[in-house]
Amino acid sequence: MRFSTKGQGQFKRSLDTDDQREAERRAEAICYEATYRAKQGLTAKTHTFESVAEAYIAQILREVERGERRADQGKSEPAVIRRHFVGYFGDKPIDAVTEADLERYAEWRRTYWTEGPGKLVTHIEYERDGHRLRRPVQRSAPSLSRQRGETVVLRGLLRWAARQGYMKTPPEISIKALRSPNNRRPSFEPHEFARLEAVSLSRLVDPIMDASGTEVRASDRRT
Repeated sequence: MRFSTKGQGQFKRSLDTDDQREAERRAEAICYEATYRAKQGLTAKTHTFESVAEAYIAQILREVERGERRADQGKSEPAVIRRHFVGYFGDKPIDAVTEADLERYAEWRRTYWTEGPGKLVTHIEYERDGHRLRRPVQRSAPSLSRQRGETVVLRGLLRWAARQGYMKTPPEISIKALRSPNNRRPSFEPHEFARLEAVSLSRLVDPIMDASGTEVRASDRRT
């Protein structure tokens, strides 16, 4: 079938059937869906997450070239988008991504290097000063700062997709980056501080020796 949508040109679709009635039924459904999407301000054709992600990467690179983004963003953000976002959502229509999908993605991302696809990766290649380098993979969950940084990139991609008409309203990203367990030593109790202070003050009146074994003069002890 071929059909046109105002402002979006002509589309050609295969109906994958040789039955006349089934072909007409499918054609009508496709045309209805395309017309509905166009009225909602969306593109008449659905787009996969991967295709939109690649278009967004091209936009990032153009902005870097114009000086509207930092040069490092032109390297780090495409790598994150392709490895993690596209690695998870892939061929899923971008306008079908829901908040529940994002929650499931967050858990998948935390175990990417330990239980997911990353467990088979032995090293990561990157470029620095025109040289291709390698670094070993860290088998651990992403740090708090990395989780937050990647969430910002994902939010930017979805908002850009909405502005381009690939989706109506981007799902709300309510991914809460998990903190690492607090393994710091507990604070001293007041009586412990008092004990430390008393011992420190008592040592100021005891003979203090320097590295050569000579007693330090009284005038220098406090220093």
